[in-house]
Amino acid sequence: MKQLSLLLAILLFAASPAFAGDVTYTATLSGIDCAGCKKTIAKSIGKIKGIKTIRIVEVSEGKHKMTIITDGENPISKSDAQNALKKAEHYQILSWSQS
Repeated sequence: MKQLSLLLAILLFAASPAFAGDVTYTATLSGIDCAGCKKTIAKSIGKIKGIKTIRIVEVSEGKHKMTIITDGENPISKSDAQNALKKAEHYQILSWSQS
């Protein structure tokens, strides 16, 4: 009976579609002066397909850390993020990494 249950569990798992897991990106930004800046950035970056969560926090004078969580379906590059911010060129992405 245990073998049958195990076999069914394996078959069900194998038959289910594979979903990519969440992917987290971290960026360092400059040019953010106020809460409105954060909203503008989040709104612009949030238009990229697959974005689930964006969090922006100040880490030092004039520098902010942005954490982006995506569904993992489509990779996002630094240039994708810069393109999303092209109407607000005074925000600069200083670093970009994926974890």
